[in-house]
Amino acid sequence: MTIQDAHQTNTAIDHSVIIALCQVIDLIEPVDRMRLNYDLLVPALIWAPFFSSEGLHKGYFLSAIDPDVVEGAGGKFDWSSKSASYVQLQKLASSPLITSLGPLSRLAATSIENIRVTKTLTGILQDLFEFSRSLCLQWRHNKLCEIDTTEEAAFLTEDTLQIPTPLLWRVLRSAMFAIVIVLRSYMGRVLSDSGVGGKEAPAVAVQALQILRNLYFISSRLGSSAFSEYSFIYLCAVDILAQYPIQVEAFLRDIRPSDPDKVPQHPLDRCHSLFFLNVAEHFAIVLEPRTNEELLITVARPYLGIGGDQRLIEIFEAAHSVVLAVFAAPQNSDLIARHVYFYVDALFQVFPSVISPRQFRIAIKTLIRITSPPAQISASQPLLSSTILELVRSRSESASFDPLVNTLTPERGTDGVVPLSEQATLVMALIDSLPFVPTDVLDFWLPRVAEVLNNVQQLEMLYDCQKRLWDIFTNGDMSAEKAALCHAWWSTNGGKEMVLYGGHTDDSGSYMSGPLQESGKL
Repeated sequence: MTIQDAHQTNTAIDHSVIIALCQVIDLIEPVDRMRLNYDLLVPALIWAPFFSSEGLHKGYFLSAIDPDVVEGAGGKFDWSSKSASYVQLQKLASSPLITSLGPLSRLAATSIENIRVTKTLTGILQDLFEFSRSLCLQWRHNKLCEIDTTEEAAFLTEDTLQIPTPLLWRVLRSAMFAIVIVLRSYMGRVLSDSGVGGKEAPAVAVQALQILRNLYFISSRLGSSAFSEYSFIYLCAVDILAQYPIQVEAFLRDIRPSDPDKVPQHPLDRCHSLFFLNVAEHFAIVLEPRTNEELLITVARPYLGIGGDQRLIEIFEAAHSVVLAVFAAPQNSDLIARHVYFYVDALFQVFPSVISPRQFRIAIKTLIRITSPPAQISASQPLLSSTILELVRSRSESASFDPLVNTLTPERGTDGVVPLSEQATLVMALIDSLPFVPTDVLDFWLPRVAEVLNNVQQLEMLYDCQKRLWDIFTNGDMSAEKAALCHAWWSTNGGKEMVLYGGHTDDSGSYMSGPLQESGKL
């Protein structure tokens, strides 16, 4: 009744009523719960924590922090724990609306499932977008925004790192989690209710992705896949939007970096570029070749050859993933012909200094797969896959024998595994690619792979390469025709001797037990 009276008199709803309701909602009988006017309740649940002055107030508290962040001794920035903005942040963090963000967002999510008026749902999504946009803009007006996550220890004082900033990120994470919970319910309603989805589905997907982009400066610190609700919203919006290529192109043009030919200097711009590359990777398959080249390749290209900068590792990996996704799309065969040599050259420039052995092997294997039959480009350029393999083979002849220790992109989940050298990694890349080598040249490449395999100096690495080659032969990755060819090469054409003995056979002869030695023969 209080909410309905406030709506009729156009006055603000008492926040205590909302907080009390979210605390006792589970105690209300289901029959009585259905009598609630959710169409009036949800706007109040969104407005109170995100827009009211007692709540997050559209993120304006972020810009209020900026004057209190001052440069101190040693060139480090200091945000005093005694400053007015920090005291205000403490009050905000302990206010009833912020401490109740979890219950409020869950009640809002439940209410969205019961809303009857579609217009109300549209207004909720627009409100969330407006809040996320304002929050992102206010963050840009804060000096802390100019410091990359990897450089905070170098540019912030110890007091700032220990007291004010942890509280700030706790409040921002709470806001992001609350929005994600509400969006999770909204996207569920889109999937299950044709009245909410339908023709409006692509617009809803675009706005959901825009909200996630505005919040990416928060979620990127946690890892976007760190919680399932975020992943559900992200992938659901991508799947919906992918069915509408025209809207996909318009969305990507809207969020593309303003200067795609350069690496942005501002951390927030780099954060948005990373979001663009991550989301664009999913749409390479539905875009026209011209659009893929203009939007995706152009934006990714400046990042392909960068190396040694810890701030750019994530965006560097995303750029390589985007290029491979574009190459893998069947409609982009002409793009492969124009850009593959530049990409392979960039790949060799950053290996092994930046990318790990695992990443390099995946990249080479993917290139061979998308340039070999039945890929369309294999008809117009049948030697392309063999050319790439030859580049890898020739590189292995001058590669280092020392085990690789990559501090920028360390291997994950490789405890107890002998680290590979640059040479062994290149050999492994050749072995990994064998299932995709065209059948008519496989018998040419099998002995060449065996030859470079025996050039591996370290015994443990050599055993790893031999084991990997045997796995390729026996684990079912080969087609039936290729498997038969490999079996014939291994058993009757000298393959076993080349791999295990370096092509040398035992010339001492085979004799019965107790024969005369060579010197004792007649």
